[in-house]
Amino acid sequence: MTMFDQPDAIKQMLDAGATGYLLKNSGIKMLSKAINTVANGKTFFDPNVAFNFMNNYIEENVTVGKTAKVTLSNREKEILHLIANGKTSKEISENLFIAKTTVDTHRKNMIRKLNLASGSELIKYAIDMKYKF
Repeated sequence: MTMFDQPDAIKQMLDAGATGYLLKNSGIKMLSKAINTVANGKTFFDPNVAFNFMNNYIEENVTVGKTAKVTLSNREKEILHLIANGKTSKEISENLFIAKTTVDTHRKNMIRKLNLASGSELIKYAIDMKYKF
């Protein structure tokens, strides 16, 4: 639990092996969810911090074929973050209050934009990105 939401501070915590990252101004429900998630062996990052940090990382680092930058929409980045946290399309749709078909369309668009071969590669990509930012 911290007050620091700057990318450098987050990266230092990730590099040190943190499996959870929560801002001090988060509510009691968020704190309870974070504790339960980490206690069950999963990772938990404050959604606002994680989303902003991933946006920053993707804007600075995502390339295709080492030449062209890939531009993902904010919604795609948000969905990519949720995929990295193991959420299914149904769970993502419920979390974001959008239709499951909309989530599936975003997944297809990201697969195309990132020049990936399948949904499995998108999941792997999302997980790989999660630990690099």
